[in-house]
Amino acid sequence: QFRAMEKEKTITEDDLKRAQDEAQKLTDKYISEVDKMLAEKEVEIMQV
Repeated sequence: QFRAMEKEKTITEDDLKRAQDEAQKLTDKYISEVDKMLAEKEVEIMQV
């Protein structure tokens, strides 16, 4: 979606890069949170 906006000249190339970086940071944050929950759940399951 960001690339389409850049092609239509709705956003600049710098804004595109910034938006992609922010989206990647959010993705990485939530992947980390899910990994943490998964590890906790694995420990919980192994105790049963």
